Amino acid sequence: MASLAEISRICGVSLGATSKALSGKPGVSDATRQRILSVAAQTNYRPNRLVHAIQRGRSMTVGLTCSDFHSDFGGRIVEGMLKVLYEASYDPIVINWDLCVHEGEKVLRTFAERRVDGLLMFPPADQPSQDYLQELRNLRRPIVVVDQVFAGCECYDFVGSQDFEGAVAATEHLLALGHRRLANIFFRQTSTGRARLEGYQHAMAQAGVAIHGKWLCEIGQYESNEAYVRTRELLASPEPPSAILCFNDWVALDVIAAATDAGLSVPRDLSVVGFADLQMSAHIRPRLTTVAQDPREIGRRAAARLVSLLEDREQAPAVGKIGEAAAVAQAAAPVSERVPVKLEVRDSTAAPRGVGK
Repeated sequence: MASLAEISRICGVSLGATSKALSGKPGVSDATRQRILSVAAQTNYRPNRLVHAIQRGRSMTVGLTCSDFHSDFGGRIVEGMLKVLYEASYDPIVINWDLCVHEGEKVLRTFAERRVDGLLMFPPADQPSQDYLQELRNLRRPIVVVDQVFAGCECYDFVGSQDFEGAVAATEHLLALGHRRLANIFFRQTSTGRARLEGYQHAMAQAGVAIHGKWLCEIGQYESNEAYVRTRELLASPEPPSAILCFNDWVALDVIAAATDAGLSVPRDLSVVGFADLQMSAHIRPRLTTVAQDPREIGRRAAARLVSLLEDREQAPAVGKIGEAAAVAQAAAPVSERVPVKLEVRDSTAAPRGVGK
């Protein structure tokens, strides 16, 4: 593989002329450009992107942090991101929060040292420390937060789902079927969980239906058997619910399993609604009624927003340092965008016993 200097020597031109020809810049004749391009192709020349990054002040790389690559939902968000980044000629540097959960500040310093142009960030599982937030501010590059929000990220752009509106639609669906003993298994540790709980509470209040504390079940981990245990407790109580609204589809699967093991039929004895519309939701039996999110679109919009911020930075007047230019790019009021959701009514919901007969 030839170097820039070797191509210059073969063609008998200066390094500057060779660089201009290979980068498509003006300043060389068409004949010289074609000769240089021909020699570059014959010698298998490949540009040094590190040198270009130093010259342009852009590395054409984007940091991407995610805590749940193995999940259906998180994986599809990343899929949407990667498609946009590829089309915009950005390379991702991907780091899994799960592997660096105790070294959040180090992760951000790694991105800064690698001179990423911007950051697409799934928040870590726990509320970040003050040291972490300071490192995030020190990064001084455009940042787009994805799916979840956390205290301290208010100054960054955000792309997620209509969690509140989805919970409202799911609750209204159950109320319209005639359910009044409507339980909610929620996960308050995330912003999405809090928004879905608020949507349920809002819809119940609008309908004038009382929310009984015994039907509100908070879980600390939705990937454990906690939802199953709490559902068995609910169903064994003197006044069991006739329907359960679940934080997500995984919780809904545990609820259906608990009901089945208790000798109940879904939806004849208990209606169940999930949230996310994971790929398996339409394939289980009964098919799950759920609030469908669009994770690929979330990822696409998040990456497109970051690329837009980076292109705006490129067009802005030079201000001396890369970090200062990045600060200019995100100096405007942050943008918050929520991708619409849709209630998918399937087989796990029906009118409660004795209603409509």
